[in-house]
Amino acid sequence: MQLTRRGFVVASGAALTASCTPIVQNKQDADVLILGAGLAGLHAARMLEADGFKVIVLEADTRIGGRMRTLDQVPGRPEAGGQQVGQSYARIRSSAIDLGLNIVPPAPGGSRDKTMVLGNRVFDARDWAAAPENPFPDAFKRATPDAALFMAAAGQNPLVDQYAWREIGTEYDISAQAFLKQAGFDPASLALCNIALNANDLGTYSMLNLWRSLTLFAIDSSSGGSEEIEGGSQRLPEAMAASLSDGALKMGRRVSAITATNNGVEVTADGTTYRAAFAVSTLPFPVLRTLALTLPEDAPSIQPIIDQMPYTQIQQVHLELEQAPTDDLPIMMWTDTPIERVFPVRNAAGETVALTCWVNGIGTRPSVSDEDWKLLAEETLATTRGIKAKAHAVVRWDEDQALSGGAYMHWAPGQIQPWAERVTQPSGRLHFAGEHTSFLHTGMEGAMESGERAAYAIIEAAAGSAA
Repeated sequence: MQLTRRGFVVASGAALTASCTPIVQNKQDADVLILGAGLAGLHAARMLEADGFKVIVLEADTRIGGRMRTLDQVPGRPEAGGQQVGQSYARIRSSAIDLGLNIVPPAPGGSRDKTMVLGNRVFDARDWAAAPENPFPDAFKRATPDAALFMAAAGQNPLVDQYAWREIGTEYDISAQAFLKQAGFDPASLALCNIALNANDLGTYSMLNLWRSLTLFAIDSSSGGSEEIEGGSQRLPEAMAASLSDGALKMGRRVSAITATNNGVEVTADGTTYRAAFAVSTLPFPVLRTLALTLPEDAPSIQPIIDQMPYTQIQQVHLELEQAPTDDLPIMMWTDTPIERVFPVRNAAGETVALTCWVNGIGTRPSVSDEDWKLLAEETLATTRGIKAKAHAVVRWDEDQALSGGAYMHWAPGQIQPWAERVTQPSGRLHFAGEHTSFLHTGMEGAMESGERAAYAIIEAAAGSAA
């Protein structure tokens, strides 16, 4: 199914009018196999079951949700994955209402004010513009290192709407590093902007990622602020999974091989082979790289995309706050220390009860043990701000994690034009979903959008085969 500006909108309506009779073949375990029990896989599974398909969902983990992960054991229930529910997140909101979940405003007391720790000096970020350490060009002096790229990008966003990121000329598909150099950022400025970057490196991050995000944020924020799922984000995928037919969800089934043809799909997971007329893989591409993947020879090759798509590396330390800072500065932080950024976690009353240290990209340290990360976070908070905190959990979304390989994808320069549409197209009867294949949204809604697209494509294909 080709996704175009017009085609994406009309395809869903066409699918609803098609016959939804599943294909039934001998020796099949299901009509559709869904690989992964995150938002994309669960949304596709619920849609297909509602249309009468027999579905099996194979999940390698012992936990539902993929990158939706609520840390219930830490005060304040911090989120280690997706959290914000935008006003335009129609699929998320509809599913939550259908499943009896509430979408609520975030805890009160939130503030954008932050403290900077740079070269062992601790100061209010509002003083950064005049700070002697500030190497930024005059036009961007007031932007802190974690905001400078956004500030520079916002003034030159070439995208007119949420469709345009796949339609615009390749001259805009440049690295963030090249873009900032054009704006006058010197090597010292670039080094600061690379700390806590929401990607892996300025040089491997296409500016179209950022312009796309800024465009979506503007559309979404025009209707109001983001909200959250009451009780934690993970409640949504848990409720989605619970709504499936008995036996549809199979946990602890790690996929080792996928064979797709133009007639069906076989998937091997923990020594058992499952067969179906169709399959939907929501597995992150770093996971697919480790599998025995056999695709039809006449299908356009997706292997280069699987092999080369970048995934943002993230590590987090979650701590219970025992003693607030000894200074009067904001508790949220940007630092050039190993813990990079620090975010407060508030309870329902707006009290800060926990902290999340968030490390991105080049700052991640896969070889550092959980215990060493906990100790490092506790000591850094104590020495820089006098904060006393007890580390409870380390969450890793990095290349060493066999079930993720990273937190989420981002496009590298030069990848969007040849690959952004190809990644949405099936290989034989194997369809691909997950936020890495989304078109009109990113984040949680992007995952739901992708699962919906795959489900509709299967419904149409099944109807055509049965006709």
